[in-house]
Amino acid sequence: MTTISDIAEATSVSPETIYKAFRSKRALLDAAITAAIRGDNETTPLRSRPVIDAIRQEQDPRRQLEMYGNFLAEVNPQLAPLVRVMRDAATSDADVAAALTQLKADRLDGMSEFAALLAARGALRHGLSQTQAADVLWTLNSPELYELLVLERRWNKRRYAQWVTHQLAAALLD
Repeated sequence: MTTISDIAEATSVSPETIYKAFRSKRALLDAAITAAIRGDNETTPLRSRPVIDAIRQEQDPRRQLEMYGNFLAEVNPQLAPLVRVMRDAATSDADVAAALTQLKADRLDGMSEFAALLAARGALRHGLSQTQAADVLWTLNSPELYELLVLERRWNKRRYAQWVTHQLAAALLD
């Protein structure tokens, strides 16, 4: 189990500095996840960022999925390694397990919102429920899938983005 002291030693700061800045290991993990997803330390939620707003405003569902695939190719290089470390640590650390569970729940919530948008516009493939669409989005946006294709199979980001876009369109749209 990684302790705050281990993190402090690895980053050449005192444990007190970490506790002062983050108050707990869970808060430190949450900050690292947020920075990985947003790409910065600004307080604006991801759902309110221009990149997400542009996807939301796009009227063509295929173009929306392409924009989203490109977004995933930018976020997952920072997020996937962190999630891998969290998965490994979650087996022995309840705080890390809770943070990982929350990350998955937040991803599903965001993908449910995306599925609702596609459904409201009548874009979903006939017979595909909004819940099923959210599950497809959640699965295909997973850091684990990025890890398999890019980190393990050595795909480049462009190939990954194109593949994810194609898979999303094939699974969700007519």
